[in-house]
Amino acid sequence: MKRLALNRHTKSILKHAAGWFFIVVGVVMIITPGQGLLSILVGIYLLADTVPAFGRLKALIQRKFPKAAAYVDRRLHRRKKGAPTPDPSGSASSPHTRRGFPDSR
Repeated sequence: MKRLALNRHTKSILKHAAGWFFIVVGVVMIITPGQGLLSILVGIYLLADTVPAFGRLKALIQRKFPKAAAYVDRRLHRRKKGAPTPDPSGSASSPHTRRGFPDSR
């Protein structure tokens, strides 16, 4: 069976479709029970690279809510780069601990 090659163009189309999907579903969820505003924000964040108006709106949101925007950026960049999860205690992790908790082995 042949594998589907996800090149840059295919990923862009899927990201664009997902962004618009989240925006439309978010608008519907504003009227019906659900997380409408959150879905719209996810759609805006996905479309910010391709649609200039959403890019400006994302920049405005980042200026108004810098802590929340920094948190989202850290989470996304960590997943993209595959960096390990930081230690919640703030100290360097030793080989005998995992996420600040003693090793249970």
